[in-house]
Amino acid sequence: MDSPRLSDRQLQAFQQVMECGSVSGAARRLFIAQPGVTRLLKQLEHDLGFTLFERRRGRLVATPEARLFYREQLRVWSGLETLRATARRIREREVGGLRISAMPLLGMTFLPDVLAAFAPQHEEARIELATFRSEQVLEDVVTQRAELGFAMLGGGDERVESEAFCLESVCLLPGDHPLAARDRLTLEDLHDQPLICYEPRDPTRQSLDRLLAAAGVRPRRHLQVSLALQAARLVAQGAGITVIDPLSARIFADKGLTIRPFTAELNDTFYLLTPREQPLSCLAQAFIGEFRTHFSATLRGTEPPGS
Repeated sequence: MDSPRLSDRQLQAFQQVMECGSVSGAARRLFIAQPGVTRLLKQLEHDLGFTLFERRRGRLVATPEARLFYREQLRVWSGLETLRATARRIREREVGGLRISAMPLLGMTFLPDVLAAFAPQHEEARIELATFRSEQVLEDVVTQRAELGFAMLGGGDERVESEAFCLESVCLLPGDHPLAARDRLTLEDLHDQPLICYEPRDPTRQSLDRLLAAAGVRPRRHLQVSLALQAARLVAQGAGITVIDPLSARIFADKGLTIRPFTAELNDTFYLLTPREQPLSCLAQAFIGEFRTHFSATLRGTEPPGS
C-alpha cells in the first residue's frame, strides 16, 4: 500500500475531534460546518486505511488505532513546533538577537558585568542570559537554543566548537586569618584548616582531593556547598577558608577578605562553546571580544577599558 496522503486540514480535524470528543465541538474550534469535519475524517480514514472512530449510543468513540495515531501525531507536531522555534531563533539572531547560556560560575556575576559594559553599545539588540549547569549549557548550544555557551564541559565534544579558558585557583581567607600574612599558599598550608569545599563530583573538588591525598594533607571539612559564591559568603562570615576561582573571589576583595595565589595546579578550565554548523553573528563575535577583554583584565587584577 502506498504511503497515505495526509493533509494538515485532515490532521487538524482529527486532533480537534480527539480533544473535544465530538464533531460539533471540533467544528466550532475550526470555524467550519459539521459536515466539513465529517468529510475530513472520512478522507483521513480512507488515506490511512483504518477506522478512527466508532459510534456507540450516539457518541463517537476513538478506536485503539486512533489513540495510537493521535499519540504519534502529537509527538510529531511537537517536533514541528520545536523546528518552528528554531527558525524563529535563527531569524531573531540575524536581526540582532543573542542568547547566552552559562554555568553559575560565570552566569551569576562575571557575565552580567560584561553585559553591563556591552549592552550600551548595542541598544537595539535583544540579549538573553540564562544560567544552568554545564550539562544543560552544552545541550543548549548543540540544539542551538543558545548561540554562545560557557561550561565546564564540551572541550572534546565534536558537536560544538570550543575555546578553552584556564583559571588559576586562589585561596580566600578572612582578613585576620594567620595565613593572610603569607604571599601565597600551598597544599600544606591547608592542613588542619577548616576548608569549605564543593560537592564531590565538582571537577575542582576532585582535582584538589587528589592532590591533598597525594601530599598527605588533611584539612578539616565540615561545610560543603554547590557554588563558589556560597563558599565565599561563608568565608566572609568567618566559617573557614576556601579554594576558589579568581572571578568569584574578586567580588569579595573589598569585603575585608584576603585573596592569595594558590600554588597547586587544579587545572580549572571552562569552555566557550558555539554551534559547529552555525556561523556566529556579528553580535556574538562582538560579545566574545568584550568577554575576552574583561577576562584578561580580571586575571591581571586590573579594570577593563571603559569600566
